Amino acid sequence: MPHRVLFILIAIGLVAPLPAQQTPRETLSSLFDAMRRADTTGLATLFHPAADLHSVSTDASGTTVVQAGDLNKWMAGIAGARAGTLDEQLHYTSIRTDGRLATAWTPYTFVLDGQISHCGTNAFQFVQDGPDGNWRILNIVDTRRREECERVDTVATVARIEALATAWHAAAAAADSAAFFGAMAEEGIYIGTDPGEHWTKAEFLSFAAPYFAAGKAWSFVATERHVYYDENENIAYWDELLDTWMGPCRGTAVVKRNAANIWEIVHYTLSVAVPNDAIQTYIDLVDDGR
Repeated sequence: MPHRVLFILIAIGLVAPLPAQQTPRETLSSLFDAMRRADTTGLATLFHPAADLHSVSTDASGTTVVQAGDLNKWMAGIAGARAGTLDEQLHYTSIRTDGRLATAWTPYTFVLDGQISHCGTNAFQFVQDGPDGNWRILNIVDTRRREECERVDTVATVARIEALATAWHAAAAAADSAAFFGAMAEEGIYIGTDPGEHWTKAEFLSFAAPYFAAGKAWSFVATERHVYYDENENIAYWDELLDTWMGPCRGTAVVKRNAANIWEIVHYTLSVAVPNDAIQTYIDLVDDGR
């Protein structure tokens, strides 16, 4: 069916529309759910009449190749598949919105009949101009490769960050330098309890190396932790109450998701938690040490 005719049929109600998509994320969910069902009923309602498809790849000579897709052929391929055969799994979805324009970045792994076919990233553009203010897809650009494709990690993001934090402290307790500093981004910063302790990753490694080498690093155990994560961002943070050799301490971390979909620590601040009732004694001790 020609693209123009398909949208005319939608306009006069001969093709059943999907429920109104009030957010770009809902539009994406409807799109990929329909693909998994191999059901194109009303699928065109998710697309703007001017929608187009493109793929970006690299040929054998290293030249960038941009190929235009055909939306009608793409839908026909979905309609011709068996339910459950097509499964485009998203590693995460990051969305930016300004007014009635939105962009989504969705690294994916495409699973065909239970086997990994290829992977890459989809870049969607949406416009909010449909009936009932719904969001429609204006453009899809994707990349595709067959190398280094992995299935989507099914562990929830907050749980993954929790595991990172716990493993990071455990690495210090075990004097595992590789694991501890491997969890930090190359541009990572560590701020200790002393006013002079503002270290880059390299500086912190240099300071801590003798302790790790002697098998006598530090043991911090979190007794309380709060993780904040916005699904539209690639940055999260946590704060925690720690049981340490110094007594109770507070730690605050900023983490970011890198290009390989791995969370890295980019900033950590450690501070001594002084009870309010003891703050004057603490002030006196600090003044005596100056």
